[in-house]
Amino acid sequence: MVINLKNSTKLAVCSLTTALGVLMLFLGGITMVLAYAAPMFLGIIMIMLKRTFGTKSAWITFIATSLLSFILVTDKECMMMYVIFFGYYPIVREYFTKIKNKAFRIITKLTFFNIMMILCQVILIKIFGIPFLEDGQGKSFIIVFALLMNLLFLVYELMIEKVTLLYIYKLEKRIKKIFK
Repeated sequence: MVINLKNSTKLAVCSLTTALGVLMLFLGGITMVLAYAAPMFLGIIMIMLKRTFGTKSAWITFIATSLLSFILVTDKECMMMYVIFFGYYPIVREYFTKIKNKAFRIITKLTFFNIMMILCQVILIKIFGIPFLEDGQGKSFIIVFALLMNLLFLVYELMIEKVTLLYIYKLEKRIKKIFK
């Protein structure tokens, strides 16, 4: 039986990334800030995984992390933020970057983000029974929350761009050399 070292290396790295992902999402339940930061951080890792081992490896890792986190992660909001948007967005982001008109590209990204966040909240409310508004929070909270989430997404988008460039120019060759 011949074992392809490249495939076994891919499997090992994807498995470790999945384990790290589930752990990060589990720890995301510690505070409200981590519930959003953990899925975003894992999305950044997906960039590196996709560039180093390919889109297929990134998708498999995303799916494995999603399934395991559904079972193991107690903070369903953190888990759903990863599953519904932040986990796969860096993988599909390249399709949005093909839009030539910058204003239309930003509007398209924001629209997609908002649709996914609404879907996430609907699932959290309808399936998991987690209310969006707590006692004492008014309807104006929804508007402020939506504006802050959109701002967070724009910062995240900029961060993805910068981390991708950093990875390409500073780390990619070294990491690919390690995993040859």
